[in-house]
Amino acid sequence: MTASYVSQDDLPAETAPPPSGQRSPSRRTRRISDGVYSILATAILIVLFTLFCEIGVRTGLWNESILPAPSTIFAELGRLLSEPQFWNDAKRTGIEVAAAIVFGAVLGLAAGVTFWKVPLVGRVFEPYLVSFYAVPLVLFYPVMIVVVGINPMSVIILATIMAAIPMALNTAVGLKGMPPVYMKLARSLKASPRRTLFAVAIPAAGPFIVAGLRLAVVYALIGTIAMEFTTAQAGLGYRIRYLYEIFDNTTMFAYIVVVLILSCVLTVILALVERTLMRGRTQ
Repeated sequence: MTASYVSQDDLPAETAPPPSGQRSPSRRTRRISDGVYSILATAILIVLFTLFCEIGVRTGLWNESILPAPSTIFAELGRLLSEPQFWNDAKRTGIEVAAAIVFGAVLGLAAGVTFWKVPLVGRVFEPYLVSFYAVPLVLFYPVMIVVVGINPMSVIILATIMAAIPMALNTAVGLKGMPPVYMKLARSLKASPRRTLFAVAIPAAGPFIVAGLRLAVVYALIGTIAMEFTTAQAGLGYRIRYLYEIFDNTTMFAYIVVVLILSCVLTVILALVERTLMRGRTQ
């Protein structure tokens, strides 16, 4: 009888799960420390940049008409919060970004699954998606104005397309890179196609889908602000362009800060969604 000696570290994580209701202390501590480190590093960089801008204006390194002091910008931002016009612009941009994220994520996920299920469709359309990925879709805004008109729907459509492309490509890559044994196991268990898709395929491609969702959120925000820059009649992007044209730098930078805050909020929400999805995938 031959004895086999295997190091504990060489065993798969699934073979030695922690007791029910408990998690590995080292892994949990590492995750918490990494999150705290990231938050602290980001906060320190923001504070240092803010101090640098404030000192630069106060010491005369540049004129406040070029880049106002942060204290001036925050004072202007406080004034904006009491104006109905600001909230109307923020409401319109928020609705457009939210709609683009939802529609782009759903359409991108559906397209990625289609490319995986029907490889011929993927081979036909994936090159076009990659080409569109490299082209600024703001070029097609005049076409959307003719087709849809100057309204929020034209912005939502183009921002949705920008969000759907990375979602579709990442979903397709994740599903195609899934180990074949997963599908063989699902077939051996006689799982239905729907259960195979949602219980096996999508969780297996989870990291790629989450990466696509991250890009979808970023491109939805970029697309919305960029489209509003062109010929929109309201929204944060439109207001920034309008304030730039009338040389109101202080208010313009206050609106830019609002866009930055919106991007930070979306990043935090996406990080929470990613943690929830990954936790459900590993359980």
